[in-house]
Amino acid sequence: MFDGGQSILGRHWCSRRVILIVVRLVLLAAIVAVTNMGVPDRSSILVEEHKWIGLIAFTGLWMISMAALAAAALHPSILIRAIWALAISLSGAIGFGFYLASRTEMSIFDAVSLWSARHETSRAFSFYASSATWASFILVATFILIVTPPALARITRRGARVGFAFAPITPIVIFAIIISMRGGDGMRALPAQFAPISIGLIAGAKVATNSMPERIQVNWVPGTAKIKHVVLLVDESVRADYLDWTPGNPFTPSIAALQNRMINFGAASSGGNCSAYSNAILRFGAVRHDLMKTLLRNATLWQYAKKAGFRTVFIDAQAGFIKKYSGKLQNYMTPAETNEIDNFHALDGEIIPPALDDKLLDIILADLKSPDPVFIYAVKNGAHFPYDMDYPLKDAEFHPTMGETTRDDDNGRINSYRNAIKWSVDRILSRLIEQANLQDTAIIYTSDHGQNLSYKHLTHCTIDDPDPREGLVPLVAITDDLKLRAEFAAAARESRGHSSHFNIVPTILQLFGFQHYDIASLYGPSMFDKSTEAAQFTSGDIFGLFSSHVRWHPIDLNHNYLEDQPRKPSQSASVAANPLPH
Repeated sequence: MFDGGQSILGRHWCSRRVILIVVRLVLLAAIVAVTNMGVPDRSSILVEEHKWIGLIAFTGLWMISMAALAAAALHPSILIRAIWALAISLSGAIGFGFYLASRTEMSIFDAVSLWSARHETSRAFSFYASSATWASFILVATFILIVTPPALARITRRGARVGFAFAPITPIVIFAIIISMRGGDGMRALPAQFAPISIGLIAGAKVATNSMPERIQVNWVPGTAKIKHVVLLVDESVRADYLDWTPGNPFTPSIAALQNRMINFGAASSGGNCSAYSNAILRFGAVRHDLMKTLLRNATLWQYAKKAGFRTVFIDAQAGFIKKYSGKLQNYMTPAETNEIDNFHALDGEIIPPALDDKLLDIILADLKSPDPVFIYAVKNGAHFPYDMDYPLKDAEFHPTMGETTRDDDNGRINSYRNAIKWSVDRILSRLIEQANLQDTAIIYTSDHGQNLSYKHLTHCTIDDPDPREGLVPLVAITDDLKLRAEFAAAARESRGHSSHFNIVPTILQLFGFQHYDIASLYGPSMFDKSTEAAQFTSGDIFGLFSSHVRWHPIDLNHNYLEDQPRKPSQSASVAANPLPH
């Protein structure tokens, strides 16, 4: 009878184990369904386009992935389960979090972009707090469901036990092969529990093994420089149409009042829609019609400046955010490149963000007093997300801000962005114009990229089909040299709707004193020339890591991309944002 009781208890525990295992697998399946929302659309497209082989392959990849996930969750060794639980839960959380922030699935080009901007991790987590919270929940829930018993009681055959342990490697390897064979593509709607791992491995290998060719030397002989001091002021995340030039407007009133001191080229297209890419295009003098080759081979702006007899200065107002990565440089700058810079200013991380651009401006103003020629490349903190960090909260004029609302919406983003623009752009530019000696100085002002302020999308760095707002940047020339002003003004009128980052480098080289015919033969039109090129910007891989194809995206610089504008409570009348003066 005792034996019978043991038998009954054994059968009861066996049944209970089976039920608990089934519950775990069902809950894991639910997490998989929640974190892979693109599967129905992908399947529907394959069916509608009658791509039956593709549908079979897609289904097969999912079946392999789910079998691998079940094998990881059912392995009798808790150590094996814990190892795979960590990898799979982290992968799923990354994939899901990226989707919530961008409404797109992560690609290998996103991974490369994210790696180049890894110093911005803390600011990104702050800005995308809601997405990060849900991703964290997925991470914890997935880990617990995989690692928690019960699992299979035992696997008697050693081969089967090893097979279960290594099963999750199968989809990872297959996905990595697909990425390599498809030039970085082919990962749409594949399981987030494995795809980001494959993406990360291939991206890491490409970044680690990508060798840079030696840059050409400057052989041109410069003549007399057009001006003594040259400044390239690159703002952060500033969209052209958020600079309001209407006199008396509440958004950027200071620069509107000083617009007679500036030559406004209007809305321009950026080189890329990501900070690292745009800054690389500018510093390395990349040429639009042969972007990848010239990005890697052309002489840098520093080399041209040194050849023309200019002292070189670099100011990075974002450097404080990368101090945890000691010795690391951002925007693809290398130690070899820093050897070409006479004065390198990486602003201390102890400076609070609202004061960063003031400190940057102090350095610019001091260097512009030099009796010798100087070239300054300055990277502002600007309107970097999270926008509420970029200005003193007590000076916020537009409400509610992102920090004052409990939900993600466009209105909160726009208000916070407006406050950041007014503090770090309107105030700083007006201070620069009023305090600098512009008689022997020429300043080119732009931004690295624009911003998509819809909370349903990434603000920038979207790889596939980015919103045109991500490439919409200002382009302004500032000088009190009358001859240069006249040349800039004439070209600005003729080039409206066609200006871009690619006009900046040839402009700077002309300011250095290099011959126009040399520059035009390689770089194309400058800001002194009439430009008729169609406006477009790039996204994703511009270094040719996977293919020679550059993703170009058109942008209509005459289109009104401005969102509905929030108003201060006291603001009763509608204020139309005049994008550009004529």
